Amino acid sequence: MDKFNFKLQKVLEFKETYEEKKKEEFSLELRNFYEQEKRLKELKEEKERTINNPPKFKMILDYQGFYRYLELLDRRIEKQAHVLNEAKERLEKARQELIKATKDRSIIEKLKEKAYEEFLEEQNKKEQRLNDDYALYLYLRGEGR
Repeated sequence: MDKFNFKLQKVLEFKETYEEKKKEEFSLELRNFYEQEKRLKELKEEKERTINNPPKFKMILDYQGFYRYLELLDRRIEKQAHVLNEAKERLEKARQELIKATKDRSIIEKLKEKAYEEFLEEQNKKEQRLNDDYALYLYLRGEGR
């Protein structure tokens, strides 16, 4: 019996490797997104704690320093929100690339499955022809007696 040989096997292997690479990239972007989200949450919690537990002010300079610190926290929160938004965009891009890579690999796999089914059909036809030829041979040999 012949051995199945898929003509696009190298392409399939490339697509599988590419998909794995995209999975890793997506995983890294997802991890980065969660880290940035956590950092933003920490900054907001720090601001909330600072507002809810203000220090005792002895001089007006202490009061001004407190508000400068709150402004600094606001700027950090705004900057971190921007960083988080960029991480979200990169995550979505990585997700789309992974989806495309998965679809591309899936298409080649379906072609392989179809080619294998055709191969099996052809093998069955060859086997049937051999059986028919053998049966004809036995029949003709039996008539010759």
